[in-house]
Amino acid sequence: MKNVKSRLDRPDIKEMAPRAGLAAIGALAVVAAAVGFVIYKRRQRRSLMKRLQDAMPEMDEIRASLRRPLERAVKVL
Repeated sequence: MKNVKSRLDRPDIKEMAPRAGLAAIGALAVVAAAVGFVIYKRRQRRSLMKRLQDAMPEMDEIRASLRRPLERAVKVL
């Protein structure tokens, strides 16, 4: 232990401390931003239409097959 203490004198430690502190603060800020983004995305409500479309994906096929006949009917009217 005395050998390690003799290698590291106090001015070197004091010189390294501000850089380590800034690095720790930067890493903490990145982690906090990532956690906040994940919480925001999870709490974001989806619209009723989006929830219904996700519940019944086959409705897209039905809607696509009905679109052409409905467009023709609208043109006739």
